[in-house]
Amino acid sequence: MTLTELSYYSRKMLPFALLTGLILIIFYLIIQVFLLFIKLNMPEKVTYDAKWGKIPAPQVKNASASGSFRFTLDTIEGQAIEASETAKIFYMPSSYSDLSTEGKVYLMAKKIGFDTENVKYTKLSAREISFVDDKRNLTIDVTNYNFKYVYDFSSERSLFFGTRIPEQKEIEDKAREFLQSVNRYPTELAQGQTHIIYLYYNYISKQMSVKERPIEANVVEVDFFRPPIDGFEVVSPSYYNSQNSVILVFNQTDYKVLKAEVSFFEKSSEQVATYPLKKGSQAWSELQDNKGIIISAPAGKNNISIKKMFYAYLDPDIYQSYLQPVYVFLGDDNFVGYVPAVANEYLTE
Repeated sequence: MTLTELSYYSRKMLPFALLTGLILIIFYLIIQVFLLFIKLNMPEKVTYDAKWGKIPAPQVKNASASGSFRFTLDTIEGQAIEASETAKIFYMPSSYSDLSTEGKVYLMAKKIGFDTENVKYTKLSAREISFVDDKRNLTIDVTNYNFKYVYDFSSERSLFFGTRIPEQKEIEDKAREFLQSVNRYPTELAQGQTHIIYLYYNYISKQMSVKERPIEANVVEVDFFRPPIDGFEVVSPSYYNSQNSVILVFNQTDYKVLKAEVSFFEKSSEQVATYPLKKGSQAWSELQDNKGIIISAPAGKNNISIKKMFYAYLDPDIYQSYLQPVYVFLGDDNFVGYVPAVANEYLTE
C-alpha cells in the first residue's frame, strides 16, 4: 500500500474512530454515574463496639412513667427528630475514698462555718457523714466528697432586709468561690455553663418562689452544668435546674450561702464505648407507650402537647456506671420527659 492509499484510508476511517472513542467515553461516564448512584443509596455500615454488652438504662430518682398522659407532637419539625445512629457511652468509675482522710471533711465543715473544735461529724452510713449545729446541716459522701448543705434561715428575717441582686458575673463568681473554698468544684463544671434562677423568699409565709426579673427577687440560685459532649447539650435529672448549685442572698456588703449541693460523678476519658441508638420515631412511640421518664408534668392535666424534641446526654445525680444519652421532650406547662436513647437490645430490663 502506497502512502497515498494509506492517507486516503486513514482519512476515511477517522470519523468512525472518533465516533467509537466518543461512545466509549460516554459509556464509561454512564458506568461511573451508575456506580456513584449505588454508593450514595447504599445504607452506610453502622460500626459500634458495645464493649460492655447490655448496660442499665439511666435512672432518675423521683421520676414517674408516662402512662397516664396522652401526647401530641407539635414541634417545628412536625415529626420526631433523628439522632445519629451511634453515640459514645462514658464509663463513670466508682470512688473509694473513706474516712482515713477525715481531715478533708473537717476542712470542708470549717470552711462552711462549723466550729469544728466542738462540732464533730456523725456517721450516717458507710458512705455518708453529717455535721449539724443549731443553724447548719452538712452531709458529705466520703467516697467522692459530694455534699449537701442547708442553712436554717427561717427565723432570720434580717437576712432579707436591704437585699440586693448583683450583676450576673458577681453572682457567679461568689458561687464559684464557695465551691472552691470547700474544694468541690470539678473541672467539667468549671468548663460548662451556668444558669441563674431568680427567687423571692417571703419570710412571713416562709415560701420561696421563682421570679422572672432580678428586680422582683431577693435570693439567687446558680446552677452549674457539664459542657456539651460532642456538640450535644448535657441535661440534669430535673432539667430546669442542676444538682450542682448554690443559693445565695446578698446584702449591701456581703453575702450568705443558704443552700448548696454538688452531686457530681467523674466520667472516664479513656473508658469509652460506642453503642447503637434507637431512632427518634421509636423514642416518640415509647413516650406514648408508658416507657418514658417523666421529669416534670402539670398537675391535673393529661393531654400534653410536645413543643420541642432533642437529643442530649443525661448527667445523673445518683451514682450510675455510665454517662449516656436520652431523647428530651418538652411540652406545655413545663412538661419534661426523657426516653433512653441507646437501642433497647443493649439495655438491661
